[in-house]
Amino acid sequence: MKTYYDSFQSCASSEDGDGIKALLSTDAPHAKDLTLKISQNNPKKLEADVRRLIGNPWDELVLQYFKVLLAIHKNNYSEAYKEHNNMTIIFFRLASNMSRWILPVLYMICWETRELADKADDYLIDNDEDPKCLEEAARNINKGFSTCITDRSPLNTSRKWGVYYMAGFAFKTYFKVRQRNLCTNILRSIKVQDLPSLGQYPKPHQVTYLYYHGRLLFLEAAYQQAEEKFVAAFRRCPRFEKKNKELILRYLIPVWLIRGVLPSRELLSRYPATNELYGSFIDAIKDGNVKKFEEALLQKEKILVAHETFLTVELAREISIRSLFKKVYILNNRDSRIPLEKFHKALKFVGSNVEMTEVIWFVAEMIRKGFIRGYLSYQKMYLVLSEINPFPPIGVNHPSAIIE
Repeated sequence: MKTYYDSFQSCASSEDGDGIKALLSTDAPHAKDLTLKISQNNPKKLEADVRRLIGNPWDELVLQYFKVLLAIHKNNYSEAYKEHNNMTIIFFRLASNMSRWILPVLYMICWETRELADKADDYLIDNDEDPKCLEEAARNINKGFSTCITDRSPLNTSRKWGVYYMAGFAFKTYFKVRQRNLCTNILRSIKVQDLPSLGQYPKPHQVTYLYYHGRLLFLEAAYQQAEEKFVAAFRRCPRFEKKNKELILRYLIPVWLIRGVLPSRELLSRYPATNELYGSFIDAIKDGNVKKFEEALLQKEKILVAHETFLTVELAREISIRSLFKKVYILNNRDSRIPLEKFHKALKFVGSNVEMTEVIWFVAEMIRKGFIRGYLSYQKMYLVLSEINPFPPIGVNHPSAIIE
């Protein structure tokens, strides 16, 4: 115990955030032995020693940490979370008077609050009780974000250097508890603050923030803005973080597909899980095989719904129809006047049984979006194509089509 107290005093006096982080972690190598020592001590003597040897302002936090360890030792995660929740409240009170050096401790405490909340909710579910711990933990994580963004001390010592880490961590938690609307408050707070540019923060902070911001925009169907965030996140994510890169591609590729941007085979070969998920859609678009696209949509429906990408991928069906219509144009000797009935027959040929009214709608939408250049002659039921580049390339030389 004396070694622990001495180490804590030394780290606190030298403002060693990483040292304090290790000493207050429930997952640290010393935690098991420390728990045994705590359980063998007289509680009153233990409290007196902490107050005497560690003292204000850290004694309350350390005593609360001991309570968390004892609850974990009993495998009572519901109690452990409650004690850790009290620990976070005490910590935030302390952190508001400290500078940038305290950030590693803040990150660790918020992380462990979330982990213990997860375990506590699992226990509650097993006992047919309502799991509310993670929602409460999300509120604490938001307080951690506020602790960073409201700091008014000079920038070089400011807790504002933790803003994007805490924002990303809050986003991750809000997504899990399905309270994504609360992310808007964080984005608004960041927008009105005078912060260093995002590029000055550590790369992992940037990547997480950009990824979740992109997902929010994706769900709002703000696809162009979402693409910008995903591409920036992908480029800043190190190559060895293959799993994280595939998470980004999970949402970036559907955005590309609806705009006719097809990722290269080289890119897909580097990420097999992404290729497995989207390869069949890409092949169907290239071949203009609408039936194959629909079959892939049916086959991958469950996983796409789980990822919340189904509706976006479904929109890309239009690009496969465009590819089919272009083949009809080529087979008709690139004639500028094509009967709509030929497009109808082509769709039937690939197994897509649609009404003529739908064919007219497909063509009209493609003209509106600039995928086809021309106009519809409703009286004669013809598509009249432009003499110059009637099927303009889409996605070619797009700046996002090649990403490292």
